[in-house]
Amino acid sequence: MYQQTTNKILALIFISAFFISCDFTPRLHKKILEAQEYIKQQKYHKAIGQYKIILKNNPPSDIKVKIFYQMGELFSTNLGKNRQALIYFREIKELTESPLWLVKAEERIGEISFTYLKDYILSERSYKLLVNFTPRLEKYDFYQFRLAQTYLKKNNYNKAFNELSKIQKLKSHTYYVSSFYQLGLLNFQKKNWEEAIKIWKEYLRRETKKENLIQSKFLMANAYETMGKLKQAYNLYYSILGDYPNTDVVKNRLNSIYNRRVSRKR
Repeated sequence: MYQQTTNKILALIFISAFFISCDFTPRLHKKILEAQEYIKQQKYHKAIGQYKIILKNNPPSDIKVKIFYQMGELFSTNLGKNRQALIYFREIKELTESPLWLVKAEERIGEISFTYLKDYILSERSYKLLVNFTPRLEKYDFYQFRLAQTYLKKNNYNKAFNELSKIQKLKSHTYYVSSFYQLGLLNFQKKNWEEAIKIWKEYLRRETKKENLIQSKFLMANAYETMGKLKQAYNLYYSILGDYPNTDVVKNRLNSIYNRRVSRKR
């Protein structure tokens, strides 16, 4: 229910901007209002059908761009059909040279590819374009951090390390603290357990969000366990027992370590 309400609000915000900024003929005006009414009623397929009819009549380019964006949002946010959504966001890139719409479309392509499709080749392409955009964009810090995450997801450790190192040189960077977690994760994935733990200790000194602290401690405990440092692993797992989202996982790790320690003493 909450998600439906949120989607409806977002749709209404878009509708208002869409209506104010366009100069419609009466016939076009009527058809767009009908599509918008379908969105308000959460009849998303009917709204898409109406937009397709409008597009067949070859409206002005500025209106096409906004329709393509809205259709992309409908397919992604409202219908969960992300591959179809990409088609419409790409159409925007072919149709306009407006920096505003090019950036908005690339942002959505990047987010969909990274978060939903797990297509890191595609997300790398998007975030590289956004990072290299001139003049530097307001959300540059986010794009740079997401590019580093993309490299890490692709197991491209050298490029991930280089990007995270750039972030760590700037304490004012929005993702300065988060870069420590990602560097720890990079070393964890490379099985550099000691280095991962060392970096995560630095992260724990800076991070304030409880859920992030818990996740880091869980991974640190996992690293200690893998290295055979069972006492340190046990203590860390035990410290998050009441807070980790999946209590059974932590309990199983504690039981496993306990049995290993008992076996060592025999």
